Amino acid sequence: MATIEALMKKDLVTATPAETVRDVSDRMQRNGVGAVLVVEADALRGLFSERDLLTRVVVPGRDPDTTAVGDVMTPDPVAVDVGTHVRDCAELIRKRGFRHLPVTQDGRPVGILSARDWNEFIVQGLESFIDRARYREQLAEGADPYDHLGGGYED
Repeated sequence: MATIEALMKKDLVTATPAETVRDVSDRMQRNGVGAVLVVEADALRGLFSERDLLTRVVVPGRDPDTTAVGDVMTPDPVAVDVGTHVRDCAELIRKRGFRHLPVTQDGRPVGILSARDWNEFIVQGLESFIDRARYREQLAEGADPYDHLGGGYED
């Protein structure tokens, strides 16, 4: 069974608790991510997401230029070990309604899985399953198993 390591994004975009919301939000936008891991001394301290920006900064009217990410992040987020099976991660995401799942190894953050990444994985797997089923069906109907390679037998 596959582990989360096969799916997670390894190019982490991180922040420190002392950085301003403005700086971190700018970094998120430049990197096209919806969340960053907040790391201090190689340890995961929190997660700052677009939802945190909306509910903890914009709506209450906090100044993003002076508000520290550490004051508005989701502290001590649930994380999974890099060796956690994909099925266990899926169950955790479903039950808890997570949009981002930090991944750690020996307590250090090494990756993140977003709901978008998860959905992409599921869609690719489903497409592959459908393609294989179609191919088996064509073979059962007498199709040439080598026809998909192109070319023909006639000159």
